Amino acid sequence: MEKVKKIEKNLINQLDDFDIKDFTSQKKKFFNKKKILITGVSGQIGINLLFFFNKLDSIKKIKIEIDGTYNTKLFNFIKSYFKKKKNFSFLKIDLTKSKPLFNKKYDLIFHCAGYGQPSKFMKNKKETFLLNSKLIIDFKKYLKKNGKFVYMSTTEIYSGNKKKCKEDDIGFTGPLHPRSAYIDSKKFGESYIVNMFNNYLIFRVCLTYGPGVKLDDERVLNQVILRSINNNSIDVYGGLNQLRSNLYIVDAIKMIIKATTKTNNTILNLNNNKLITLGKIFRLISKMANKKLINHKPRLFGSPNIIKISNSKILDLLNYKISVGQNEGLKKTRKWYEDLIKLSKKNKGRI
Repeated sequence: MEKVKKIEKNLINQLDDFDIKDFTSQKKKFFNKKKILITGVSGQIGINLLFFFNKLDSIKKIKIEIDGTYNTKLFNFIKSYFKKKKNFSFLKIDLTKSKPLFNKKYDLIFHCAGYGQPSKFMKNKKETFLLNSKLIIDFKKYLKKNGKFVYMSTTEIYSGNKKKCKEDDIGFTGPLHPRSAYIDSKKFGESYIVNMFNNYLIFRVCLTYGPGVKLDDERVLNQVILRSINNNSIDVYGGLNQLRSNLYIVDAIKMIIKATTKTNNTILNLNNNKLITLGKIFRLISKMANKKLINHKPRLFGSPNIIKISNSKILDLLNYKISVGQNEGLKKTRKWYEDLIKLSKKNKGRI
């Protein structure tokens, strides 16, 4: 039991990896006495937002009330950790089937609920449409008159565009595209918010990674990290020259929070400004694990070519510099997975 508690504490510490010293008193006061809703609190962005606000809540002069919804499984050790915190509450609900059961209005709604993994949003097409359309329409009534709606969109809406994309660019895909349920529903969500909400922020998120991901995450980076832990060698399946702009989750959350306090009614790309090939990423993981990298014949997953995306707008707005490099981020992500695997084994798969 003591070993389990130690592993759980290590995982909590990894999620609690936010330095809020660089947040000015003015920015901290922005959240004072705020009622905040986070949808999709079991997802990576949702979990890390939760722990950022938990850190902010530790400042005695700032009082925050957090509600979180989730449908996919929320880590048991997270529920246990927040059990004694009366101002943090969680509701397990399928928002695509049940009406929200809230009896309050919020100062801030962070809409993170959705299927970020291609295999899941391509399988759950109806739910994907609902989460990015009807749910947004329904949530408007839960926002205070001057409240802000913060929406996690995707850079996949640029699909089909050949040039480097800024926020005023669009993609060139139609309803026959295999990912149209995801791409087009996100476009609708953005359009509805821009036209119908008085106070909003839209983040087009691209390839976040780091603590908070689950063992069944099927995205290629997480799968390769898991193979580096579980297997004697690391099998990869082509695509080594494909470019990626992975953004470590701590940088992503800091940019989301800082932008929330500083601006409104705008769209911001949320991605790294450095492109790196999958081959280089895999070789870094191979070196960390001291295991051989074996490249097999490519599998046909239908994954899109990565488009060059400009993040100069958000970096200039916040005067922000990406703080976590690829090597450091991969090490921290691998450490998260190592501890998560240990906990899963100790609890016979229940985490």
